[in-house]
Amino acid sequence: MVAIHLYPYGGCSEFQQELNVALWQEWLVLIMGPIAQIFVVFLLSFFLNPSDFSLLFRYSNWLLIFNLLPIYPLDGGKLLLLVNQHFFSFYSSYRFIFSFSYFFLFTTLLCCFFFSFSLILFLSLLLLFIKLCQEIGQFPVYYQKFLFERYLTKFSFRKNKQISSLYQMKRDTYHYFIQNGSIISEFEYLNYLFGN
Repeated sequence: MVAIHLYPYGGCSEFQQELNVALWQEWLVLIMGPIAQIFVVFLLSFFLNPSDFSLLFRYSNWLLIFNLLPIYPLDGGKLLLLVNQHFFSFYSSYRFIFSFSYFFLFTTLLCCFFFSFSLILFLSLLLLFIKLCQEIGQFPVYYQKFLFERYLTKFSFRKNKQISSLYQMKRDTYHYFIQNGSIISEFEYLNYLFGN
């Protein structure tokens, strides 16, 4: 299922997909957005007169740069999240990207006020701030979905890791939980949580 949202700074697609897909697949989906935008602008260069294309080119570049800012849920923020998920747990990666996005957004808003105020940029950043707050509010649902998918679906991961807490669970990794000196498989542990 796909939902398309339109904002003053452009549009975004929202896919209802598994949170435990392979990281490389999510990388591929994310980079296809900017690549498709560049390709469409390139194609339009053959059909538009130079003055119209110049305007489109400037607008497209502005959107591309804005979309690649490291603020979640823009593509730049999602790319930074994926980099973190290669090294850190699902939970801590989201905590980091939310904190970093707040910091970067706040810094950008201050720069907007003190250096060159632009009403469009200010409103875009304000809407982005509202969207970030909504995403943070939805994170407990995402996290439960991440855990529930692991319980319901038998993913085949190459990597294994011993951990002691759900907060340490990573994508692309099967876990064994150390509890009171015993080692319990991920399925058994999640079955204990969700099976009753």
